[in-house]
Amino acid sequence: MMNNEEINLKILNSAMNIAAEQGWNQMSIVEAARQADIPTHTARQRFPCKSSLLLYLNRLADESALEQAYHGQVVADYLFDLFMSRFDFFQDYRKGFISALHNLPFNPALAVIMGVATQNSMKWIAESAQIKTNGIRGLACIKGLTGIWALNMRVWIKDDTADLSQTMASLDQTIKKAGKFAPYFAIKNDHLTPENQPEHQDEPFISEKNEEK
Repeated sequence: MMNNEEINLKILNSAMNIAAEQGWNQMSIVEAARQADIPTHTARQRFPCKSSLLLYLNRLADESALEQAYHGQVVADYLFDLFMSRFDFFQDYRKGFISALHNLPFNPALAVIMGVATQNSMKWIAESAQIKTNGIRGLACIKGLTGIWALNMRVWIKDDTADLSQTMASLDQTIKKAGKFAPYFAIKNDHLTPENQPEHQDEPFISEKNEEK
């Protein structure tokens, strides 16, 4: 007997396959459940609307990325790894997810929902890197990370390379540019013990690896 997570994944995979083949607008959760051999009433309990599928997908991307714990490394490198982990996760659902993204301009409600979800994801990423997210500067940091993600999502959508090299190059450059403004809005938490303090605390986004390029 399948557990709840296995049921959710079966419905998600089925739905994204349909979206990849027929488009997001043509996909229905009822049809996705039928093809996944899941009872309709069960699918209704798990995903009451199509936006809930995208929220679930976004949550899985977060969980996949946040498996990488922060160990005081240069924050730029850590952010790069987390962002690329999210892109790698979405790559498995690429066609269906891109179809949903292309629908956002025509579905304002869904666009707002996904915008809020993305900002929440960036909050998790920032806090996992021990960056404060409270107050005006914290909000600016979240907005900045959201902008970095959105900019590189556009690159990812057009990136047809097998290793996502175009996305990686764009992300590397974007984070490097953001590093020039980081001291104004990226504040490290002060609860870290001395042995856990990152070596480059005064330059939270500057990466030695990037500077050598």
